[in-house]
Amino acid sequence: MKTAQLNLLIADDEPVARQRLAALAAELGHRVVAQAAHAGEVEQALGETEPDALLLDIDMPGESGLELARRLHAQRPGLTIILVTAHDRFPLEAFEAGVRDYVLKPVRRERLAQALERALLQSPGAPVSGPAEVHITVGRREERVPLEQVDIFIAEGGYVMARSARLAGFVNARLRDLEDQYGPALLRVHRGCLAVKSAIKGIESLGQADHRLLFHDDLEPMPISRRQLPRVRDYLRNGH
Repeated sequence: MKTAQLNLLIADDEPVARQRLAALAAELGHRVVAQAAHAGEVEQALGETEPDALLLDIDMPGESGLELARRLHAQRPGLTIILVTAHDRFPLEAFEAGVRDYVLKPVRRERLAQALERALLQSPGAPVSGPAEVHITVGRREERVPLEQVDIFIAEGGYVMARSARLAGFVNARLRDLEDQYGPALLRVHRGCLAVKSAIKGIESLGQADHRLLFHDDLEPMPISRRQLPRVRDYLRNGH
């Protein structure tokens, strides 16, 4: 893709939800090439258009969004699939189904913009920037999770945990190892915490010496050390 625009296919069984997504996408500079109300219409649209990304409702009549995503990922691995869901927990099996991101209903313009920006970076014309997944252990399961689904890496009791509002798992690596591997994508918050830059929303100041990092998915705010505060502010103001 040579321009900062995505061709989108929107799939949701609620017409009002489709219209809102289409309006927000247009405001953000993207083009909706087709809309669908169920899996059959999605496949018909894919036969007639070439979307870069699919905004897919997880709850639709007949085949669910997750089932459809799994099938489409095998058939069209180049299609970026973004789940749109009212569920407040994102199923880890969705990663195995090829889902790249998710947006909660009611859809916020800011969150949709973030998901579509990530989709642009994952498009065929985007430069490859190195490893994009993290190996995480959640209970008895081991998962390859996209880095952008993590908000923070935090050292706790001799372990390092990857956390977001909907994910918590152990990482078999030190914070220093993560900095070496994903350096440009991470920001040191305090001695025991690294934040993923794309997850950062802003700073909340509760006092002269009490500053907290805010996240797009509303993970609880993370304290920022006095030493790291200038770097965090510089990133928010200048993007570096």
